[in-house]
Amino acid sequence: MQLIDGRLIYSATDLVGFMECSHLADLNRAVAEGHLEPPREKDAVLDRVEQRGIEHEQRFLEHLREDRAGLQVVDILDDIAHLPYRERLQRGAVATLAAMRAGADVLYQAVLMDDRRQGYADFLRRVETPSNLGAWSYEVWDTKLARHAKASAVLQLCMYSEMVTAIQGTAPVKMHLALGGVKGEEVSYRVTDFAAYYRSVVRAMEAYLDGGAPSFPVASAPEPVEHCGICR
Repeated sequence: MQLIDGRLIYSATDLVGFMECSHLADLNRAVAEGHLEPPREKDAVLDRVEQRGIEHEQRFLEHLREDRAGLQVVDILDDIAHLPYRERLQRGAVATLAAMRAGADVLYQAVLMDDRRQGYADFLRRVETPSNLGAWSYEVWDTKLARHAKASAVLQLCMYSEMVTAIQGTAPVKMHLALGGVKGEEVSYRVTDFAAYYRSVVRAMEAYLDGGAPSFPVASAPEPVEHCGICR
């Protein structure tokens, strides 16, 4: 979460964290509002998993560039990755919109934001379905190390798909995952199949943020859940 102009802005990761663990949501909110410092300690296991995730993402990027010759890949963060967070977010959103309007084949690290949410979609890929952009539109692809899709990954795809819909005026039909493992399987889902579930989680998340309860001292206590295994 980020506090921008007095308003809490949440990401897809925050939405997943809220779904997995209410205490994590409380901690993230307290950090965003300046009451707590985020964890600074190194964790060799989590660092290794994060690095493997980056490598998997890079392999998929190279797969698009080399195995599917002729695709125009626009790296949204290429020239702005060094900028402070807020400026990077704002300029990235402008660059994402420009690349979508220009009809690029693939956007890498697309920056999506509105007055409530922000995030980085791994890939937006052009499909030949008309939209407000022109004779094309975009669908969301994400890379995950897991060999099987998890609910959290689908939830992230839903959020990015909804934000893409707001930009192009046409809802993506499908959303996609490039999974890890030896097979490197690619799986696709119909956005409408998960829309009701996604909206229910969003309603709960935004009601929590708008509830008015103080974020500090943190009222909840940690309860062991599966998400603990990947939580700093």
